[in-house]
Amino acid sequence: MTSRLSFHPDNGRPRYVGPATVVFPDGREVSVTASLVLRIDPSRVENFSYDRHSTWVGSITLVQDEDGVDLFDAAPGILRMPDGRESEFMATGGSSGENGCSGLGPAPFHSA
Repeated sequence: MTSRLSFHPDNGRPRYVGPATVVFPDGREVSVTASLVLRIDPSRVENFSYDRHSTWVGSITLVQDEDGVDLFDAAPGILRMPDGRESEFMATGGSSGENGCSGLGPAPFHSA
């Protein structure tokens, strides 16, 4: 078996790969594996505004297939980390069980 390259190559940017929960607008919750990376460090961007900048991106994948669950329906959704931190995100495309995501606020896996 060949080894697989990591989803986000190590470039020194803060990242998170591990368990998380997606909370849909209707309150449903599903377990996912999240692979996320910090795009922009807000402390380093002059005139930074969460309204204009997406600070984090990545992908979310259902831990197990669930009937009637489409991650694209989390638009917007909440991504909750195991430590309880949360942030809003938009699903950006993919299949029903795996989607790209773009953060709409502070990264829930990094504190500046």
